[in-house]
Amino acid sequence: MEEKKLSGSEYFARLFKEYGTTHLFYQEAMMRLTTMEAAKYGIKPIRANSENAVGYMADGYARISGKPGIAIAQAVGAANLVGGVQDAWFATSPVIAITGKKLPSYQYKNCYQECDHKALFSGVTKFSAEMTDYQQLPFLVRQAYREAVTGKPRPVHLDLLGFTGIDFELSQIDEAFFAEPMYGIYPAFRTPAETALVKKAAELIDNAERPVIVAGRGAFVSGAGIAIHDLAVKCDIPVVTTPDGKTVIDEDDPLWAGIVGNYGMDCANKAVKAADLVIFIGTQTADQTTIDWAVPCQTVKAIQIDVEPGELGKNYPDSVGLLGDAKTVVGQLIAVVQNNERSDWRKQVSDLVKDTCDRQQAAMDTTASPIRTEYLCKVLSQCLPHDAVLVADTGYSAIWTSTMVRMKSTQRYLRAAGSLGWSYPASLGVKCGAPGRPVICFTGDGGFYYHLSEMETAMRCGINTVTIVNNNSILGQCAHYMRDLCFSDEDGGLAKISFEKLNFAKIAENFGLFAIRAEQASDIAPAIEKALMIGKPALVEVVTADPDTSIPLPAL
Repeated sequence: MEEKKLSGSEYFARLFKEYGTTHLFYQEAMMRLTTMEAAKYGIKPIRANSENAVGYMADGYARISGKPGIAIAQAVGAANLVGGVQDAWFATSPVIAITGKKLPSYQYKNCYQECDHKALFSGVTKFSAEMTDYQQLPFLVRQAYREAVTGKPRPVHLDLLGFTGIDFELSQIDEAFFAEPMYGIYPAFRTPAETALVKKAAELIDNAERPVIVAGRGAFVSGAGIAIHDLAVKCDIPVVTTPDGKTVIDEDDPLWAGIVGNYGMDCANKAVKAADLVIFIGTQTADQTTIDWAVPCQTVKAIQIDVEPGELGKNYPDSVGLLGDAKTVVGQLIAVVQNNERSDWRKQVSDLVKDTCDRQQAAMDTTASPIRTEYLCKVLSQCLPHDAVLVADTGYSAIWTSTMVRMKSTQRYLRAAGSLGWSYPASLGVKCGAPGRPVICFTGDGGFYYHLSEMETAMRCGINTVTIVNNNSILGQCAHYMRDLCFSDEDGGLAKISFEKLNFAKIAENFGLFAIRAEQASDIAPAIEKALMIGKPALVEVVTADPDTSIPLPAL
């Protein structure tokens, strides 16, 4: 019996189902028929209040679930969605952005909502295609998933004819239904490195006196944490992580040596700078991670493990490049490296870690009023459930949390790759991708202002996250630069980056959230604990005031 031909909306929905997609993030009025059809398969549509938030939600979903996040916007919202997809590009996160556009007969005539979407998305996607014929739908959707998860995961873009996509949804698809579920999760392939190069890298490790491992987000994508720890134990090598690699290893493990880079810790930066061999695992060796390629210097001998061939040796030319999946390649190394003992080097690094952590602890123990952010980080470390996901904004929120919140490998840390305001909508996407895990968002007041309207989305859709707003009524990171530029308070310098003293807890209550405002140090722990137990979207506002509005510790 001939199989019934599917409409475009039916084909879309079945593909989403077969690829394991559980949520669609969208803004009206795009793909209405598809979102309704997808709901029949148990896929939950999440309508946000801006296209920018749609992109952030899909990104958060993708980062925690290992599945591509779907972000949908109609024609006029495409430009807004680009901003939401940009952070996924920075973070190498697989988001599939779908937009609508005018039919060909309307194009080039100054028509309503007409814009060249492919040009908009070209800088933040690895693949962008226009569906100009209805029969392209099966091929291009399958290709979008394939492109998103293979090689270096990154966003892709599909542009549908019809500014709400309805023309495609109503079309009849001639091709019989076919899906490739293996591309519904990443990494899609577990490629090993060349054996000869693995042996060469192993010799470097065996002969090094002061090796260090730098683990990045790619280590998480691969699930390489246990393998990295096993390699470090066998070879007695300290492990530092980038902020995106945080929790690859327990941060109370003797091998842990801190967070590296501009958003990092003295101990990690000094250890990496002193190393005679740096083993990069799943990190792009970018300027922020390496403090403009000074930590380590570019002449250091290195080993670089990455799934993208163009990354190997890009910034550190004296390196052995191991092309392949991080978990697989680290396993290859474990099989051939020698057992080693580097007590002198390990003691040197341990002393660096102790010095940094002792100085941090002195600041964390301060319970004076007004509340110090260091103390907030200490309490948050104690309150995080063993399986919590901590989602941090960019700037100081990322620095505070990455360097001062101690976490375990059973937990997960995600942070904005550069976009202020990312964390709150992203945390909602994270909760959708990991519904059984406690999800805590950490943001400053400046970051929260961007998307506080998504509290309505959280309530409407029952997305039960806990949001901690570090409210100091100023853009703290900007204050640092304003002072460096010698703008005094008398000149009105800080007034340019200050906010009115609002009560976010009251605002959250008006949205229907459970909300508590903590104004004393002793209020914080009970507030966080209650918010975690309440069973509805919750917000904890912590009123802080850092007299210096400065980062926790200088990077190096």
